Amino acid sequence: MKKFFIIISIIVLALLVVFFAVNVFSSHKPNTVIHCYEYSAAYDYAQDSGYDTYIIFGAKPPEFNVDKELFEYENTPEGLMIKSYSGDGVEVYIPKEYESRQVIGILSGAFDKVTVKDIYIPETVTVIKCSFD
Repeated sequence: MKKFFIIISIIVLALLVVFFAVNVFSSHKPNTVIHCYEYSAAYDYAQDSGYDTYIIFGAKPPEFNVDKELFEYENTPEGLMIKSYSGDGVEVYIPKEYESRQVIGILSGAFDKVTVKDIYIPETVTVIKCSFD
């Protein structure tokens, strides 16, 4: 009878170790923090993709037009889509517009060459097809 309890205890302990290991190694949380407006497309994207999110509040919004030249854009009938980014990724501000055209999205692969720590996304961006890590 004592052997039976020892075997059951070992099996239960092994199952707990396996369960813990699977949860730890399979739950990758993105390192990027997305700063955006509540109820925006960026907010929905961040929530659905598991990113930490900071809601932009206050009378003075972030300066979204500081990094305009660090992006490559694709022109579409609806507006501009960001194709790539050439900055360091520490703090990225997606511009609201570039050359009088509204920035409406971020294409897949736009941030493949850099790991983004903090990204500020304006409410003009309604399409996000990339990841930031």
